[in-house]
Amino acid sequence: MRLRETSAQDPQSRLCAAGAAALSDAELVGALLGNPDTAATVLTRLGGLERLARATLPDLVSIPGIGPAAASRLRAAVELSVRLARRRAATVKLDDASRIADLLGPEMRGLQQESARVVLLDAKLPLIAVEEVSRGLLDQALIHSREVFAPAIARRAYAIVLVHNHPSGDPTPSEADIRITRVLKESSKVLDVPLLDHVIIGTPSAAFPEGWFSFKAAEYI
Repeated sequence: MRLRETSAQDPQSRLCAAGAAALSDAELVGALLGNPDTAATVLTRLGGLERLARATLPDLVSIPGIGPAAASRLRAAVELSVRLARRRAATVKLDDASRIADLLGPEMRGLQQESARVVLLDAKLPLIAVEEVSRGLLDQALIHSREVFAPAIARRAYAIVLVHNHPSGDPTPSEADIRITRVLKESSKVLDVPLLDHVIIGTPSAAFPEGWFSFKAAEYI
């Protein structure tokens, strides 16, 4: 009897033999589901790993071969990766956009609505807290100075970073993004709470290999 190819047919065995880092995206999903064919269907239907991270339970169970239990395993795996990324990033000095993106990117890339969050920082720039200050409908969010700075004043933060996501995946700032950044910069001077940066979270692309845009790096701030 011919032995089946474990690399293609049995991702769980391949994981045990070669380690998780050696597996492709499809094989890792197959290891979670126990079925490589279903894993390929999931990634094809959703359009890749980034889309899988954004998929809701109803999205997942609508795919042939995915029931509530399998969908729950996938969502749990995504949530674990989000929590691990946040805990790792929260232990470092948050002094540049890449670290801010490490902190919030995994979670915010999974959102199907636009969300604005304020990162509250202490004097030496460790994290105090992250608070959502606005949630929009798909590609628009209304962000006001009072909502952005209220958590900073209440928590006595030394400085803040504003972060929001573009569900389209393209982090290019809109005219509205540029306007609100200028308004917030002026408000930060009045309130004496520095706005260190405004980071837009998207997905990696040729134009934005790291998947984010920094107003500070672009010299808007």
